[in-house]
Amino acid sequence: MSSQDYMNTSMQEPPLDYSFRSIHVIPDLLSEEPRPGLRPLRHSKSGKPLTQSLWLNNNVLNELRDFKQVLSQLLEHPENLAWIDLSFNDLTSIDPVLTTLFNLSVLYLHGNSIQRLGEVNKLAILPRLRSLTLHGNPIEEEKGYSRPVTSQSTRVLWSCLSRSLQPRVQAGTMSPAIALAFLPLVVTLLVRYRHHFRLLVRAVLLRSLRDCLSGLRIEERAFSYVLTHGLPGDPGHILTTLDHWSSHCEYLSHMGPVKGQILTRLVEEKAPSCVLELGTYCGYSTLLIARALPAGSRLLTVERDPRTAAVAEKLIRLAGFDERTVELIVGSSEEVIPRLRTQYQLNRADVVLLTHRPRCYLRDLQLLEAHALLPAGATVLADHVVFPGAPRFLQYAKSCGRYRCRLHHTGLPDFPAIKDGIAQLTYSGPG
Repeated sequence: MSSQDYMNTSMQEPPLDYSFRSIHVIPDLLSEEPRPGLRPLRHSKSGKPLTQSLWLNNNVLNELRDFKQVLSQLLEHPENLAWIDLSFNDLTSIDPVLTTLFNLSVLYLHGNSIQRLGEVNKLAILPRLRSLTLHGNPIEEEKGYSRPVTSQSTRVLWSCLSRSLQPRVQAGTMSPAIALAFLPLVVTLLVRYRHHFRLLVRAVLLRSLRDCLSGLRIEERAFSYVLTHGLPGDPGHILTTLDHWSSHCEYLSHMGPVKGQILTRLVEEKAPSCVLELGTYCGYSTLLIARALPAGSRLLTVERDPRTAAVAEKLIRLAGFDERTVELIVGSSEEVIPRLRTQYQLNRADVVLLTHRPRCYLRDLQLLEAHALLPAGATVLADHVVFPGAPRFLQYAKSCGRYRCRLHHTGLPDFPAIKDGIAQLTYSGPG
């Protein structure tokens, strides 16, 4: 395989994941089995994984001795390593071996024991480094950490963060007279839609800014918070921790406790043998369903984004649910639904939860009907049918004659003034 072919292949490959393995020294990687991913890793002819990502987070490493030698035995082209996650270890410094990986673009070092801000200087020679995380280290207490203009170390840190921001040149300006004419309209809209504006700021603008500055998605930041504050094996406490994170830290766009009560009550009443969820996201609604299932029941949950699915799977396993109870499938719902019967042995879904994309609800409902996955009496719950809305889905459910429809009126979590709702459909059969 040529170097260019390798680059094209490995960029799409899942990471080599040694997280949560209690690894003390790097040579232990050679005797430790990596965690099975949601997608299998491809290997070269020599049997080494074709990937540019290595996850060593949540171990007990305090040094990286023999790192390069071990990499050469683990990876086909270790010099092309682009993403290393060393977060939540016991590292006290930035090992010089990291500065020899000139293709490194993402480096997670948050949650370690790095004490000197000057350690960041070592990374200045990495030309492609664009995402660097250092929060949760003792260096946060060092003067100048939060003001990246006072020293060489902080300038290096700021340059790593700013590479992903790519400022745009302003194309033109509006004249003051025109701007003043629109001012009353703008004020009126801001007053009338102030709750939507707050939602836009919290869910889009602030989230995008934090994503750029931290190098982490909001789901990954929420999971780090759960690891610190949640009780492993207690799904109820983990759900409460996520609610607290969303209310007091960053808006998570999850189902929330009010809608969660509707979902939990329905699952407890139906006592389904099998539940299908389309749209796992961070795993919040998955935990709600799983803890309400009767013994021996099964939940299949589908998430199209592999990175989000990786976080959700960790959260589900942290809550204590194994793959026999909760099976997470990575892929688009349109591709997964036709394979549910043959590949995942799902003959019928007594309860279906739609939480992915409202514009896909109608398509997926009709796919479930076409593949005879809905038995008579099955319940379909669809979230967000009012905001942002799924009008074609609701119109079809009410007019096709195969469903009894009920709409549970709610508000968005943390934004009760923004009206939303959950549609509950009861399937009467194909006739």
